[in-house]
Amino acid sequence: MAKIISLSDWRSRQPMRVQKDPVEARVLLFTGVRYEHLDAPTHRPGAGPKRVKGK
Repeated sequence: MAKIISLSDWRSRQPMRVQKDPVEARVLLFTGVRYEHLDAPTHRPGAGPKRVKGK
């Protein structure tokens, strides 16, 4: 499950940092899971063992 953190509350509880020289930053966004479609299916429905019907 996700945990929601209010950044303004979090920043107010953190100690002040000493100002350093600026550094380059990169923002990376993860947009989800990547799904790939294969041309030849690897799973064939019905190729497994048969189920036994109950009485």
